[in-house]
Amino acid sequence: MAQAGLTGRTRDVARPAARAIARRTGRSEADILSLMGAAVLMMAVINFARLVGTVIKAGRTGRQPVGAPSAKSQ
Repeated sequence: MAQAGLTGRTRDVARPAARAIARRTGRSEADILSLMGAAVLMMAVINFARLVGTVIKAGRTGRQPVGAPSAKSQ
């Protein structure tokens, strides 16, 4: 599943780096790609969670009657 995080351009960039790291560490290229994919996937999850938090925070601004001046215009 971790390698699923590596698609398209990200995979094209990760493959040569994984090859070089695998040679130096003695690990398989698949292991390194899995770790890189897990890192990319984790960053995506963190960014998504931050976005959801921002949307929730923006949604807590309380309702205002129609025609009332907004907090930004004051």
